[in-house]
Amino acid sequence: MSGQFYVPATGWLHALDMRVKLCMTLVVVVLCSVWGNWMFLAATLVIMHVMLLTGHVPARHVGRLWAVLAPLCAFVAVVMLLSMNAYGTGVLWRLGWWRVTSQTLMMCLVVVLRIADIVLALFLTLFTTSHADWVRGLTGLHLPLSAARRMARAVNVVPQWFAIYRERRLMRAVRGVGGGLAAFSDAWTVLRLRERRASVASLTRGAQMHTGSAKPTVMRPAHMRLMDWLVLGIVVLVAAGVATMVALGW
Repeated sequence: MSGQFYVPATGWLHALDMRVKLCMTLVVVVLCSVWGNWMFLAATLVIMHVMLLTGHVPARHVGRLWAVLAPLCAFVAVVMLLSMNAYGTGVLWRLGWWRVTSQTLMMCLVVVLRIADIVLALFLTLFTTSHADWVRGLTGLHLPLSAARRMARAVNVVPQWFAIYRERRLMRAVRGVGGGLAAFSDAWTVLRLRERRASVASLTRGAQMHTGSAKPTVMRPAHMRLMDWLVLGIVVLVAAGVATMVALGW
């Protein structure tokens, strides 16, 4: 990992306002959590893949995400098949006490699709939003600049830790000192130290200084363009349509 989820590119998703992408992610997470229609979940998964590919996110990054997501989904499906042997009546296969029903398979499909949709929705924003865009978008949501900076750094804690862990493990291997567990603890120590140094560096540059009633601001504030408003309108219309179908019991 490079220390961040962001994948530099010039696609339309990268140019989209961070607030619109965050709204899109929240809408997908809420709708997929509420509505268990497998056709809707499958269609959402396909649409998000199309969005990532048309947004010029390299396919190898999507493949790396699936390299972690696919085993997780398979594990969840196996656990459900083993633990829900008494669920449903349409028995498709039986082996002693264990039986597989059509209802169990449908439940597994819905849960796996939900997990995949929610993860893809999160990475739709993470892959296409840089640190500067996170700060601009969060301050555009009227968060204080200091809080926006902390949240933007917290978004990439996981890839930063993996990058540091790989670096420390390589350094130990070069010195002929083994121990993945030691590199594990070193990674957390180095991560906390770098975070403290970043905070001290920002303070020495006057990041938290206020001149009278003036507050620190970003150089280029977030600005909604026509494209951003159009995408936001589409997201709202889709959310309203799905909410209507859910209310009608589809």
